[in-house]
Amino acid sequence: MYVELKAVLIAGSAAGGVVSAILAAGAWRDRSVPGAAPFGWLMTAALGWCLLNVVWLTTTDPAVASGVFVATRLTAGLIVGLWVVFALVYTGREAWLTPARIGALLLAPTSYAVLALTNPLHGLVTVEMVRLTQAGQTLFVGRTGPVYLAQNALSVALVGVGYGLFGEFLLRSRNLYRKQTFVILTAGLLTAGAQGLFVLGATPHPGLDVTPLTFAANGAIIGFALFRYDFVSVAPLAGDLLVDELPDPIFVLDDDDRVIDYNGAAATLFEADDIGGQRLEALSPGLLADVERDEPFAIGDPLSYYDPRTSELSDQYGTTRGRLVVLREVTGQQRRQERLETLQSATQQFIEASQPARVASLAVEFTTRVLDREAAVFLHTTDGTLDPTAVSDALDEHAPDGVSSIDPSATPDHPVWKTFEQNKQRVTTSDVAVWPLEQVLLLPLGEHGVFAIGLSDDRYETEEQHYAEILAHAAQAALEQIERERELRGSRTSVKRRNEQIEFFNGVLRHSLRNAMLVIQGRADHLRSEVDEANRDHVDSIRSWSERLTEMSQTIRDINDTVTASESERLEPVSLRAAVDGAVSAAPVDSEAVTVQTDVSPGDSVQANELIEKVILSVVENAIEHNTSDQPRVDIGTRDAGDWIQLRVADNGPGVSDELKTTMFERSMSPDQTAGGFGLYFVSVMMDLYGGKVWYEDNDPRGTVAILEFQRADPEAAEPTGVPAGQSSAEAQSKSPDD
Repeated sequence: MYVELKAVLIAGSAAGGVVSAILAAGAWRDRSVPGAAPFGWLMTAALGWCLLNVVWLTTTDPAVASGVFVATRLTAGLIVGLWVVFALVYTGREAWLTPARIGALLLAPTSYAVLALTNPLHGLVTVEMVRLTQAGQTLFVGRTGPVYLAQNALSVALVGVGYGLFGEFLLRSRNLYRKQTFVILTAGLLTAGAQGLFVLGATPHPGLDVTPLTFAANGAIIGFALFRYDFVSVAPLAGDLLVDELPDPIFVLDDDDRVIDYNGAAATLFEADDIGGQRLEALSPGLLADVERDEPFAIGDPLSYYDPRTSELSDQYGTTRGRLVVLREVTGQQRRQERLETLQSATQQFIEASQPARVASLAVEFTTRVLDREAAVFLHTTDGTLDPTAVSDALDEHAPDGVSSIDPSATPDHPVWKTFEQNKQRVTTSDVAVWPLEQVLLLPLGEHGVFAIGLSDDRYETEEQHYAEILAHAAQAALEQIERERELRGSRTSVKRRNEQIEFFNGVLRHSLRNAMLVIQGRADHLRSEVDEANRDHVDSIRSWSERLTEMSQTIRDINDTVTASESERLEPVSLRAAVDGAVSAAPVDSEAVTVQTDVSPGDSVQANELIEKVILSVVENAIEHNTSDQPRVDIGTRDAGDWIQLRVADNGPGVSDELKTTMFERSMSPDQTAGGFGLYFVSVMMDLYGGKVWYEDNDPRGTVAILEFQRADPEAAEPTGVPAGQSSAEAQSKSPDD
């Protein structure tokens, strides 16, 4: 029996060596697998221990036994150090393994063997072999001391460190190798347990170490877990990665897009009890592309909308091993978005509608399509009834003669009429109206009518009611716009007719006035040669006033054209320098009595028309005529104001009171308060037509500054406008055609 036990140990050690060698070669071949390289070195050391154990069990030479004992202690220490290295690499702590630390891990547990080999140098450790027969077995036993015990204690501590690293890694929440780690820990306990029995002397013989026998089973289990059993592809992930109670489908894909874990909602989505191990594309064609597109998509019957969220799952080395996919259910959100987009489209079509009937049809159409409700729009007519202008098909088919009009004289308490009359929405039952539904939501459309939406049951969701109210408000706004446009068209027609009438009478007046002035001028010319020198001044005055009235007639015509023209017809780029020069030339200036100084850049152009010269002239004349200083002076310049140009006409006169500044440009001002001709009210009207402003400020140290603010124009498009220098207004007027 004892002989058989020794033979079994020898055979087991040899088998362990063979298995260790095979695993070491496999680890080298698959060294790209996480932890394979240190595992290969671990198996190489195990191979050496197995071979040494075979020699230990078969030798009878004390010298050989002594050498084997020391070599075994050295190999066992290397295995302990390599076990810790393997644990560090496998758990993703490779950065900790510097050359100095690796050397310490390998040297510390082999210290006893190193001291034994170098004993002649220091005499600290003596290896003595004793051949002992016990339990029918005769084997060598090494006599040890405190150094040997210290080495064993250190080895146990390092083995514990390795198990601690594996245990911590096993508990990590994102450990993709949880089952694999558990297998490695279990297999490692087999070898650790056998070594513990030997150290504690629990074996049949103190020289009998069964640890090498465990390397065959231990190495086979760990190697299978590392290289053959792909836990990441077929084993479920840790439970804390998935929350099965969540209503959103959640599943995990490996790098081959196979489902390796999922929750109940995912199984329900795919209508299958078990989807593990199946390719995602096989479960639902096109779903993988939808997930990778990372945009909301629809799936199922009835359709549900999902917003995919994908997270990569990586191992302790940072290598991507799969994807966690969460399909967030957004059906309600997607439908709300679609409804809002449809309402936006409806609003645009409402704006483009030109007839109330078209607005009513659009409201019913969008209600049936977006809210999936039946609807009708009642519009108020000129005879005082509410007519069903637009009705959905289901409602129209339900009533034998169609949905009827509502006459308040016949049914004053009808809920549709009450809604219109009180301008207040309500929900009413179907027994008071012709509806194939239980309830009706009535929404007032102001003075235009009522929007009625049928309910399919006794409830109406707040969100749907909100959409219905938005649609009703949009319809009401469209109806009001159509009404305003109708009134505006009427107003435009009336204004156009009034302008034509004014233009006709103004034309008659100007024509008659011009003819009369020509007659007066002719008679004045005839009389001038018949009167004596003393009376010729009276004739010249008649002729001068005739010319002024003729010029004023033409100016009135230009003003009338400006007032009635559109902005694009009214405004054009005008050279401000040319307009100022023309106004100064036409002003009644006595160069000896009044000094007029201008400083306007030739490049300044403004938005105006040919009347700008007369506008400036009115302001300049006002500054001259009301200047009572001993040395009257008028300075005309410009100031930049961004998109505007300010023309500043400053005088050194007596100034203007603050009260008068606010009324200078009003129509109530008399000519003697402003200037001759059209006065400052004309300036105010024209500046308003130009889109500009005019006001007065105090001049420093004395006088007033009139400020005309014009819109800036493109200087390249401007042409000199106004009366050229040296030419009188009367001369320019005489050359312009009359109507």
